[in-house]
Amino acid sequence: MCRINIIVIVSLLMLVTACSKKNEPALLPEGSISFKYTAEKDTVEMPLSILKDSAVVVGMKAILSGSTASSDHWVSFAVDTTKIAEYRSRFGNASLLPTSSWLFHKSMVRIAAGSAETDSAQLNIGLQTKLKEYSTYVLPVVIQSVDGKAEGTATDRVLYFVFKTGKPLFVNKEGWTIHGYSSINGTSNPATILDNDNLTTYWTSNITESMPQWVAINFNRQVTFNAVNYYLPTALRYPTNGGYPTSIQIETSMDGASWTSIGIYEGSIQNNMQSINTGEFTARYLRFTVLASVKYASAYDAIFISGISLVP
Repeated sequence: MCRINIIVIVSLLMLVTACSKKNEPALLPEGSISFKYTAEKDTVEMPLSILKDSAVVVGMKAILSGSTASSDHWVSFAVDTTKIAEYRSRFGNASLLPTSSWLFHKSMVRIAAGSAETDSAQLNIGLQTKLKEYSTYVLPVVIQSVDGKAEGTATDRVLYFVFKTGKPLFVNKEGWTIHGYSSINGTSNPATILDNDNLTTYWTSNITESMPQWVAINFNRQVTFNAVNYYLPTALRYPTNGGYPTSIQIETSMDGASWTSIGIYEGSIQNNMQSINTGEFTARYLRFTVLASVKYASAYDAIFISGISLVP
């Protein structure tokens, strides 16, 4: 009786094993899965606007060579940041797209039985305004696995998604420094006009000084712009407390010593800021001078500036 039971158990185990193997997808030939792009094409280039943050969806597929699949198969894509060195050696200098600007929303896709290609994987691109203008960013993508197993020769091929940025909403302030200033009141440091806080931090000229008052910026590179924006801090409660410009002179320089005036402009503030359309100029330095202002607290010739930026 025991012998009969053992035979039955072994038979059941064999049956379960056979069913399990039957349900597994048929093995695909090594290297038969590849990107659904021309074999000679290793880069996919696309422009990327950095004027605002928006959701950009990049799709990609894999394809089975030679025939259609007899059963379902699963293909996983992945970003391989180590491949950026290879891109640079082949195509020239570029930056790796920062992790804050991409997300693989759908990295695993299926080749359905009877089909030769996967459905589309989905790579999401965002936070474009954090990227630099007129720059090249690269995201190297590989086929990481097929049916959970490393794909071998397919992973040797890299598809480089190349994003080229263009004109920004504002000229990037990276590297900017204060070249000089006329005066300062207390701890209201002029360097605060270069941070990204145009609401609370600010430079104040000395309340014992009179106009004009100025601040000069060193871009530490050549910059081309068409407008100068300046901002007032919310603490000033414009126009309640005064302390804002009514006449402004903009000057540029290539050496920080010899200055050229590009215009004198009337103060015209809306929503705590003014955009001064200067026309196109290229410079390494800019000097922002307040020639006249509304007295702060009806008594002091002081100005409050919380930010200066350039519009390309």
